[in-house]
Amino acid sequence: MVFGVLANNVWSFASADNTDKPWVNQMLLQPFFNYNFPKGWYLTSSPIIAANWKEDHNERWVVPVGGGGGKIFKIGRQ
Repeated sequence: MVFGVLANNVWSFASADNTDKPWVNQMLLQPFFNYNFPKGWYLTSSPIIAANWKEDHNERWVVPVGGGGGKIFKIGRQ
């Protein structure tokens, strides 16, 4: 089993007094998960969750739902 999280947040720091550049405050969160079963089968998921902290509460988050599965196999004489 493999799991973890990649997280970052971007803030503006030079645009507070400059109206030509918009103020930014956004987050990206990417949890990842992989589980290996016997005989080459696996399950995986790694959604990219985003938040724009400047938006209204009901428009702030993007949270995808999904995952995948598969089987690893040989091709030829590898």
